[in-house]
Amino acid sequence: MLFRKSQGIHIDGRKAMSKTLPIESVMNPKFVYIHLLQQNSPLKRLVEVGDLVKLGQVVAKREGFGEMPIHASVSGKVTGVKKVWHSSGRMVDSIEIENDFQNTLDDSIFDSKTLDQMSKQDLIDRMKTSGLSGLGGAGFPTYVKYQSNIGVEKVIINAVECEPYLTCDYMMFQTDPEKLLRGTKYLMKAAGSPEGVIAFKKYNHSYTELLQGLLVNYPGISLFPVEDVYPAGWEKYLVERIMGKTYKKLPAEVGCIVDNLQTTMAFADVIDKKLPLVSRAITITGEGIKQPRNFIVPIGTKVSELVALCGGYAEGLDPKDAYYIAGGPMTGRAILIDDLIVNDTLGGVIVAPVFVERDYPSCLGCGKCNDVCPVFLSPTEIERALEQKDTVALKNLAADKCIQCGLCSYICPSHVDNTDLVMKAKDLLRKGA
Repeated sequence: MLFRKSQGIHIDGRKAMSKTLPIESVMNPKFVYIHLLQQNSPLKRLVEVGDLVKLGQVVAKREGFGEMPIHASVSGKVTGVKKVWHSSGRMVDSIEIENDFQNTLDDSIFDSKTLDQMSKQDLIDRMKTSGLSGLGGAGFPTYVKYQSNIGVEKVIINAVECEPYLTCDYMMFQTDPEKLLRGTKYLMKAAGSPEGVIAFKKYNHSYTELLQGLLVNYPGISLFPVEDVYPAGWEKYLVERIMGKTYKKLPAEVGCIVDNLQTTMAFADVIDKKLPLVSRAITITGEGIKQPRNFIVPIGTKVSELVALCGGYAEGLDPKDAYYIAGGPMTGRAILIDDLIVNDTLGGVIVAPVFVERDYPSCLGCGKCNDVCPVFLSPTEIERALEQKDTVALKNLAADKCIQCGLCSYICPSHVDNTDLVMKAKDLLRKGA
C-alpha cells in the first residue's frame, strides 16, 4: 500500500541540562496522594480514612473499559481524601497516605508462578493485576493492547523520548540496561510475537553501546535508531518506519504493538520482583530550576519536594513569577504552581521564568503549520471553520485526527496557538455541536 510517511523537524531538545547528574531514587516522601482519576475516568475508592495499608495494596479501582486496580505506593495510614493538583491542570480527589517508612509489602497481588510457568494469558493477567499503564504520557491500560487475537509480528519499544527537555526515560535506562531487554522479552511472550524492536534517537549512542553486546542473549530483539526530529516518538511515525506500512486507528492493524520504555522496564519489575506499578521516573528541569535532574519516585509524590531536591529555583526567581509546564513543552499543559502530584502519566515538570505575552502580527498565511503537521492537517483552514462553528467543514478537514504534538504552534512566526484552536475544533466535533 502506498502512503505518505509522516515527517518531522529538528528542534532544540535542551536535554543536556538534566543529564549532568545520575537519576536519584527518592522513595521516602512523608505523604503520597493517589489520584482518584485515570485517563479522565473516575476511580472507585476501596479504603477509608484511618485504614492501614501496605505497599502494593489495592486502594482504588478503575471500572468499565480498561478496568484494573490502583495500588498504594507506600505502606502507612490513610489520613484523608483531599483535593490535590493533577497534571490535567485541575484539582481532583485523592487518597492521602502517611508513609510509615516500613515499606511493608502486600502479599495478596500475585501468584507464585515463575516466568517459565506463565502462559501468554498469565502475562496479560499480570499486566492487569499490576495496574500497568502507559508511562509515556497516554496512561492507557497496557493489558488491553495484548488482548487482541490479531497476530503480532513485532513489539516496538518506544525509547525515542523526542519531547524537548525530558530525559527521564534515557536516564532510567542507564540504571539497568538489561532490564529493558528483559521487559521487551516478557512483552514479546505476552504478545506471542517473534520480534522486538527498540527504537531510540541515534545521537543517544549509549543505547547501542550498552545493549549491542547483550542482544546475543535475547534472540529476536533488535535496535532501530531514528533521526533527531520531532515527533519521531509518535507511535505512527515509528510504525511507518519499522513496519513499512501505516494504519488507520491502531498499530495492531499492521501487526505490531507499541510500548514506552518506562512501561517496558516497569513490566520487568512486575515479573521479576512481583511489584505492581507503584513508581515512575520524572524529569524536573528548565531554566527556572537551579540543578535540573531526574528522580525515581513513588506515584503520589509532591513535585514541590522534588524541586527542593534540585536546590530550588534559579537564583533570583520567585516561585510566584515562574511559568510551569506539566509534561513537555510541546504537548504539556501550563499549570499555576509546583504543588502538583506525580501520577502515572507525568514524565516531567518544566520551570521557566514567567511567560510574557507580546504583540505579534496575526496569521501571515505562510503555510508553515500545514508543512510540519505529521498528520497532514491544515490548521488555518480548521481555525476558519471553527470561527463559523461549521462542523461539516471540520469533519471534512479531519480536525479529529490532530495528535496535539504542538508543532503548528511551535513553527508559527506569529506565535498563534494553533494547537489550542485545533483542540477546540476537536472538542466541538466530539460534542456534536
